Amino acid sequence: MNRDATLVADTRHAKPRHGAVAIIVEEGRFLVIRRSQFVRAPNLLCFAGGTIEVGESPEQAIVRELREELALESQARQHVWQSRTAWGTLLEWILVEREAASQPVAYPQEVAEWMWLEPSELLKHPDLLPSVPAFFRAWAQGKLQLPSRAGIAHPSWCE
Repeated sequence: MNRDATLVADTRHAKPRHGAVAIIVEEGRFLVIRRSQFVRAPNLLCFAGGTIEVGESPEQAIVRELREELALESQARQHVWQSRTAWGTLLEWILVEREAASQPVAYPQEVAEWMWLEPSELLKHPDLLPSVPAFFRAWAQGKLQLPSRAGIAHPSWCE
């Protein structure tokens, strides 16, 4: 294999270094997905999102990812937080509103199922991607602000 082919192969299997995460919240419930068995970190619960492609803003990436993963039409409203995973991926957390008539439909190659959960339900779940509790901890610590429809962050999430 020549050097260029090796670089392509290495990039294809490399973990993403920059991702966008959708925060969609309605009436105190957050839209979460269970990752399919075909993707990295299979069967874990998390917010929808994915890799920011070259030339995309985080807001453009999250609208694209929501369309690809959930056939969801949406609008990115506000960048609310930035975090880094234990494996080094920089995450941009974007507050998103879905179009009123748009309902999630899981693309099975990436999403096994979707659900609306209150934070207390979600945080009790045994199959969470580590970024989820980190997000709620940051909210409880005042590191990010969410609209009133999200409810109120609970101090116990700081622990």
